[in-house]
Amino acid sequence: MFLKCYKSIPFLFMSLVAGLISVYDNTLNLIFMKSLPADEQNPLASAIIDSYGVDGLIHIKAITTILAVVAMCILSFTKYRIGIIPVFCFQVLLFLYLTFYVQSGAWGFGNEDFALPFKLFWEFYTTGEIPSIDIGHGYTNHVAA
Repeated sequence: MFLKCYKSIPFLFMSLVAGLISVYDNTLNLIFMKSLPADEQNPLASAIIDSYGVDGLIHIKAITTILAVVAMCILSFTKYRIGIIPVFCFQVLLFLYLTFYVQSGAWGFGNEDFALPFKLFWEFYTTGEIPSIDIGHGYTNHVAA
């Protein structure tokens, strides 16, 4: 029994990291809520925004994140746990894209926007307020939490 639990630990860790990245993504949806309808690149997320608004997208993503992490935790104890690896890899790539890709079409290394989303995410959780930034559309993002 202990050996089965021991084998599940890396998969449980991957499930945790995938869930945290999804929370990071959803927090960025909140931070960039005013510009998200114009800037969203995922066609499914855009359809949800068109139907339910950004608030609806945030709620749907939160619920599906919880369900996905619970499912991955359950899978961690089965022979199908190998299916967690592609989800984890996709989430890591998503984190890199969300954090380091800038609008100019290049990766932001050495750019003034380098890791700006992560900085805004950190500011949101340390101050308890949505950061106010110039989002490049001629207005400033002022959203009350």
